[in-house]
Order: sequence, then C-alpha cells, then structure tokens
Amino acid sequence: MDKKIVALSFLIVAVIFVSAFAETVLYYNNKISSINRQISKLNAVIANFPTAHLATSLGIAEILGNNSNEMGEPTPIPYNYLYITGSVNNTGKGTAYNAGLLVVAYNATGTLEVNMTVPWSGGIFGTDNATNTYVLKNYGASSRTLGVLDGEQTAYVAVSILHEGIATNWTVTPVWTNSL
Repeated sequence: MDKKIVALSFLIVAVIFVSAFAETVLYYNNKISSINRQISKLNAVIANFPTAHLATSLGIAEILGNNSNEMGEPTPIPYNYLYITGSVNNTGKGTAYNAGLLVVAYNATGTLEVNMTVPWSGGIFGTDNATNTYVLKNYGASSRTLGVLDGEQTAYVAVSILHEGIATNWTVTPVWTNSL
C-alpha cells in the first residue's frame, strides 16, 4: 500500500507541476502576443508617418580661378572653387527641415580642401579666412541658413565654394532633419 500512496502522491505532484508549467507558458504567450500586437500597431503608425527623403541630381566641377567667368567676375580670381548646380528633390511625403548639402573635397594627395554644409538654395562661400574675406568683399555675404523643402517638391541648386588648392575628389551629400 505504501507504494500505491507514493505513486499516487508522485502523480499528483507531477500533475500540479505540469499544470503550473502549462499555465505559466500560456500566461507569457498571451503577454508576448499582446506586446507583438502593440508593436505591430506602432509599426503601422511609423510606416504612415510622413518623412522626407532628399535625392540630388547635381553637376559638380572644379573651376580654376584663372577660368572663373562662371561667377560673373572678370577673370582671373585668386581662388579655385567647386561649382555645384542641379536640383534637390524631396521624394518623401514629409517636410525636410535644416536641408543642405554636405560638401567634402580632397586634393590629389588626399589633403582635405573643403568640409562644409551649405544651403542648397545657393550662394558663394569661402572655406577659410582668406576666401571668406574675398567672398565678402566681392560678392557680399551668402546666407548659411539651411532650407526647408516640402514633400514631393524640387529645389534648384547653384553653389560656389571658394578654396585654396585644387580639389580632385569630392562628395556632395544631401542632409536634413524630419522635424524642426
């Protein structure tokens, strides 16, 4: 009889343990399902949130100062410059705030010539004290205020960046934020 009581007690403990384990698994499965539903709802909200995305179609050239008839000044001018023209298109639905062009340029030996963000709305900019002084004296101050571009809109670009040296390699990347 003792063996039957021990076996029955073991069976009761096993049933209680399995029941508790099954209830715990069921409880946490429901919790995880609820969290996954909340995540799905948030993802749907995020997917419908209008965001900006800027794409460019630009022509970029290094103009030597002795060939500077592009800027309306008699040639030559004492500095070379990157001349950037084309368009920026906001392919997104949201507004692009603080929008501009990050311009990074190097010379043939890999020395940095230009590293600045300029507004796509245009202007003539210098990269150091000497080029800034020349720009201010001959062209006036160009606003460095970055722009705003509404969703599905296009803006036209005409930017000159005066620098010392000769830029042989460059990248121009659109930058923006999706909120003020």
